[in-house]
Amino acid sequence: MRITYQRTILLYGAIFLYLKLNATTGAILDSRCYLEGGGSAESFLANEDLEVGAIIGKLRINGNPEIEGGDIDLSLREKDAPIKIISSTKDLSLTVELDKEGVLGPSSVYVNVICTRRRSTDPSFVIPVNVRVIDVNDNSPIWISAPYTVTLSEVTVTGTRILQGAHAEDADQPGPFSTVEYQILPGPYSDFVQFLNPLEGTLVLKKSLDYETMQNFTVKLRAQDQGSPPKYTDTTLRVVITDADDQNPKFQYNSYTGELPSDGGPGDLRLRPEPINAVDQDEGICAPIQYTIVQSQDTTYFRINPHSGIITLLTPIGYADLVNGATLVVKATQIDNADRYALTTVMLTRQGVRSDLSALSFVQKKFFMRIREDTAVGNRILALPSNKPGKHLKYTILDPVNSQFFSVGSLGEVILVKPLDYEKMTKHNFQVMATDGLTNITADITMEVIDVNDWEPRFRETHYEFVIPKNQALHSSSESLEGVIIGKVEAADGDRNDKLELSLKGQHAGLFEIDTKGCIYMRPEELQGLNESTVHLIATATDSGIPPRSTSVPVTVTMERLAIAQTSWSTSFIGMLGIIISVFIIIIIILTCYIIHSKSKRRKGTPPLGKNRVHSHAHSTMSSANLVTHEKISNNGTGTVVTSGNSGVSVLHMKHDGNISMSNPISSGLNHSAIGKGLVTNLEHEAKGDQERDRERQRESYAATVRSIVSRASANGQLYEEDEIENDSLSNKNRESGNNNKETAWEESSSLQRGATSIPNLDCSIVRASNLLAATEIMGSSENNLTVYF
Repeated sequence: MRITYQRTILLYGAIFLYLKLNATTGAILDSRCYLEGGGSAESFLANEDLEVGAIIGKLRINGNPEIEGGDIDLSLREKDAPIKIISSTKDLSLTVELDKEGVLGPSSVYVNVICTRRRSTDPSFVIPVNVRVIDVNDNSPIWISAPYTVTLSEVTVTGTRILQGAHAEDADQPGPFSTVEYQILPGPYSDFVQFLNPLEGTLVLKKSLDYETMQNFTVKLRAQDQGSPPKYTDTTLRVVITDADDQNPKFQYNSYTGELPSDGGPGDLRLRPEPINAVDQDEGICAPIQYTIVQSQDTTYFRINPHSGIITLLTPIGYADLVNGATLVVKATQIDNADRYALTTVMLTRQGVRSDLSALSFVQKKFFMRIREDTAVGNRILALPSNKPGKHLKYTILDPVNSQFFSVGSLGEVILVKPLDYEKMTKHNFQVMATDGLTNITADITMEVIDVNDWEPRFRETHYEFVIPKNQALHSSSESLEGVIIGKVEAADGDRNDKLELSLKGQHAGLFEIDTKGCIYMRPEELQGLNESTVHLIATATDSGIPPRSTSVPVTVTMERLAIAQTSWSTSFIGMLGIIISVFIIIIIILTCYIIHSKSKRRKGTPPLGKNRVHSHAHSTMSSANLVTHEKISNNGTGTVVTSGNSGVSVLHMKHDGNISMSNPISSGLNHSAIGKGLVTNLEHEAKGDQERDRERQRESYAATVRSIVSRASANGQLYEEDEIENDSLSNKNRESGNNNKETAWEESSSLQRGATSIPNLDCSIVRASNLLAATEIMGSSENNLTVYF
């Protein structure tokens, strides 16, 4: 029976151990809801162009999420998450559109996946899942404020920036997808403009404009990113050209003909092919025209209406007058600009006269004309009329140099073939020869060039920097009317006879001056309000041309020792500072006197010590520490002498035979006047409260020491003799003058011991109490003395 019971116990124990081990092993091996390979979170990458419903990725979670036969359940904590878990799988599916820019959808996704073990009471697992959205090139650049329109004058110089506001933005993330490049698309007018930089939306004029041939044009602009493939957006630029006064007036015909009245009577002349008419070739301006007749020997007979151009014969002409007819030169000038004009010729003949049989000749022997140096090549600038109008003559310029600048047409018109330059040649003088095959004639031509301000001033340097060193003193402007010179700028103008005017601009330009030579001066008296050591200025050079041109360069002035210039204070400021300092000194003196007076009154109000006490005056200069330290005990076999230094403190001598000797410090050579001077000195030092309190404590300690000495002496029953007390210097001061010449034992001893004298043996029985009290009153009031009474 016992054996069966033991076996039963062993069997149950084995079963229990098996079940326990099985449970432990099962808990360890249950890896459901754990991530494969470890970790605590999942991360996925998804392009922002991923379609809705696409699979983002698969969760790496241990376990089977299938409905039948599965061992885990997966779900999302977030209800409105942009992703979902496909049923019975671990796949994550996209439910909304993604957008890295966050406009059309979320730019990132963060959810929590809940994993629950089936058939287990274990708590659920929460696994964070992060989906990072990758940017793609899904946005095209967008032009800002497009399309663009600019208005330009036809005289705009090539290279001028005509548009700086062209700009396009790409909504993609920073990088190549959002980097925009600009370009001009090919077209009929694409060669007129160009971008200054492909990455900068600045347009410049590439080709000259002409209002007479083209009033406007349009080009296409493209903004393109650097994606692959790139995305782009196009827009247009419309350029409107305005007319400028760059053309001379023009006659409808190069020459006109007419007949003089047969009877020679005055009146209006009829011209062929039509009346004189000139118009401004600048159609956008269309300036009004004024007509005049160039002076010649035949002009006295005629007059022209300045507005209509009708020529009138003023005076009757005889049969012998104007036999060969007359040739007039008519000038059409713009009213708003006298430099813009045109010339034509009017040939007048008389009926019944064969002018062709006359000899060839110019209407005048000398021609003079003023011409601007910016006149365009190809313009007709002068007409050379002859007495045979309409005849095609051959003209030659005899001067080879001037033949490079001018040419003469078959009708006698002088044409400019090379640009003029006033700076190189201000006047052109040459001769023109004309021939009809039979006769050669010449005329003198003078062309005076009118200067045009076509050069801008130029500085030698692009940036000037001047430094005022520390060792350079800044003197007042009263010593120099111009101030202190700090440097010089140099500028020049390519136009002849132009004068330059230099000026300084900037916040602190008032501190400096510049002369016509470019020397910059500083005004030291103005530096008081300057609170910076570096001053930035703009130097501008303006010429005297019409219209004036100017150029500017930056100028930097560094003052290493600005404080030197700022030490020149005004007299009023120094006076005010002196008054303030004086008030402070007076206040300090009043406070010092008040403190000394208060201390003196307090010392006088201190009650005197009682009789038969040890007195130590408040003005003693000997501290208790010195008194105790300097105490010496000398034993020569006869008694003990106690001394306390040599500074005027009474010394007590105690002897073994019951005698006491005292010394008075007054006999050490100090008198009351010296003590009074020392008192004043001590009063000045007593203004310090800490020293006063230390002295009080020292006096109390010393008084206690003396009382101890007196107590020991009283225990032996030793007193002064009345006669000896009277020998004290304080009691001797009332004696008759006859005794002053007698040297006492006290005085002899004082000359040897500086106030320490041994008194002979005293008999205590003969000492009177009243005399002791009287001596006490007298000796207790002495300055700088310590008096002991018994």
